[in-house]
Amino acid sequence: MTVDKAQILRGLDDAWGDIKSLVDSIPEQEKLQEGVVEEWSVKDLLGHMAFWANKASDDLKALSSGTEGEIEAPGGDEVVAEWNAREAAARKDKPLEELRREWLQSFAAARTAFEVAPPEKLEMEVQGWPQLSRFLGDTTIHYREHEHHIRTWLKQLETTEE
Repeated sequence: MTVDKAQILRGLDDAWGDIKSLVDSIPEQEKLQEGVVEEWSVKDLLGHMAFWANKASDDLKALSSGTEGEIEAPGGDEVVAEWNAREAAARKDKPLEELRREWLQSFAAARTAFEVAPPEKLEMEVQGWPQLSRFLGDTTIHYREHEHHIRTWLKQLETTEE
């Protein structure tokens, strides 16, 4: 398989543009309301997405530098849930603007790491996972997933406020 980096970057940029526009359209007070995904607010989701995009960036940097043995893969849903809970707790008291900055920086870092990663490295499997699949799961697919969650939540808000 040959990695079409330009096509993947277009998909990443499209997913990012959509979720960023959506988040930017939400009034600040609403970003703090819980219930978007379980008890999480939009603010919480920004920190959550930032963690995973930073992880994607760090993993690609390790892969590119030949230190893929340092990549930690969650392995299963239980570990993913543990990591999500840990990262949510670590960011819970951070201000919205700080999490928004982290979120913006995480996208830039992930995008840059992808741009410079050698295509053959993206095809590598580390700890049972093809790295391109992990990258997409932690960025493009993740942005689409949470864009859907936020849109669904906003529709629920509209119907309850009428």
